[in-house]
Amino acid sequence: MGHGAVATRGGGADRGGHMTRLKLAAGWVGVQLLFFVGWTLREQVRAASGPSILVKVVPVDPRDLLRGQYLSLAYEFSRPWDSTAARLQLPADAPVWVVLRREGPFHVPKRLSLERPATLDSDEVALQGRARGRRYVFGVEQYFVPEGTATPAVSDLTVRLRVGPSGAARIEQVYVKGAAWP
Repeated sequence: MGHGAVATRGGGADRGGHMTRLKLAAGWVGVQLLFFVGWTLREQVRAASGPSILVKVVPVDPRDLLRGQYLSLAYEFSRPWDSTAARLQLPADAPVWVVLRREGPFHVPKRLSLERPATLDSDEVALQGRARGRRYVFGVEQYFVPEGTATPAVSDLTVRLRVGPSGAARIEQVYVKGAAWP
């Protein structure tokens, strides 16, 4: 080392690159954290706001060897229920809105729309879904069952859905003969 030179430990040229990598890693962790916090908040708002409705269901298939035991559910409003809905020829994955009206303790399909309904009566709720062939899907067609739980009879099931402000639904509770299950 020459006269007047200052010795540096570890060759200081890499220090700037190391700090840049640390900042990038911290930024990436921050982005992921914001994503999950935002997602959690959105789900909490959807779970806490909007109406809670009771609907009748028809299970389709109780098991999937790769994913375990679940109920595959079909609803009255999952298939065309009247001649108007049956005549519609919708492209695959087209957005649909189903308006459900309260009749007694249950909500039943009233009308199908390709656009979000502008107004709803006080006893109505609109679900947003997608056309899939001759069916409509709403993201509430599968309910995973704890391992070892017996699958109930089709005729005994009803489901309570929570419908968010955007029309998105989620299963709030499954009932067997009127009692919460499982």
